[in-house]
Amino acid sequence: MNLPYSKFLAMAVAGALTATAEVAYTPPLGVEVLTIDGGTSAAPVTTPLALTLVDRPVAAGLQRGAITTVGATTLTVSGAGWTADALAVPAFPYDVLIIDGAGAGARLQVTANTADTLTVAGRDLATLGVSDGDHFQLLPVDTLDSLFGSDTFLGGESPEAADVIALGEQTRLSYYYNTTAGQWQLTTGATDDAGATRLPPNGMIAVVRKADAFTLTLAGAAPVTATNIPVADLGTTFTHTGFPLDVTLDGLALQTHLAGWASNSDVDQADLLAVATGASWVNYYHDGSQWVRAPGATTNRGAVVIPAGTPIRIIKRSGVTGSTPLVLPLPYSL
Repeated sequence: MNLPYSKFLAMAVAGALTATAEVAYTPPLGVEVLTIDGGTSAAPVTTPLALTLVDRPVAAGLQRGAITTVGATTLTVSGAGWTADALAVPAFPYDVLIIDGAGAGARLQVTANTADTLTVAGRDLATLGVSDGDHFQLLPVDTLDSLFGSDTFLGGESPEAADVIALGEQTRLSYYYNTTAGQWQLTTGATDDAGATRLPPNGMIAVVRKADAFTLTLAGAAPVTATNIPVADLGTTFTHTGFPLDVTLDGLALQTHLAGWASNSDVDQADLLAVATGASWVNYYHDGSQWVRAPGATTNRGAVVIPAGTPIRIIKRSGVTGSTPLVLPLPYSL
């Protein structure tokens, strides 16, 4: 079985550590401990987070290697030895990560596979510049069921009685575990089983908690290549800083790493970078020489730290339909 995120879950409820586990690396390559703040039904508390570690694949066949042939929507790897469609099971999905070349850092969803060919979606291979001979890595992707199951969070007969999990990339949707139906569902709209919903590796997660605080401990591997994230040219993109490290606004340097970033001394003409803090966002813009808080005094905020695992929101104001890759270089040596 694919056990995504190569993780274990440990919950400390009301300060007492109790372990409920799936699996961890042997030995673990890294651990991320996230505190989920406590709340009540009358006063829920929001904890934003992002998944910055990655898992080792466990499916049969080649897990990392060189691409033999790139097609319009396919990647062929000679002698890969995969089991047909084993990498595209909705309950245990996989992404393919491009490790090097022009598209380094890009993740693409595997929608089907044969013994030697992956069919992918989510990014345009030609636009990314993926070429024959570039290297890839398979990465399992977590879902609501595989990472959280039925009892990590407070379930209920309605969203009002349960913890709510919001997931966002270009859009933001909210889910809860319906204890009557015995499944994850959207908080509004369709009541289908949503347990196979992917947790966005490059997106944001927000937990609206209505019970005691606990810790969520995730183990996995740090990324091995640059982060390459599509950012909408107009409107909002929810994402994170790419790596399990704290980074300052100056260190993130969106004005440098995202082509077309609009810096302006007039906040109404500038693109915005928002950092999640609880249920709120703190907005910053680049005035052409420094990062400034909006609203606020025009004080240099470049030293403000974005903690590891904190979602960010990018608001582009002057673009058109489409997206531009945000490429963040690897901040450490392997």
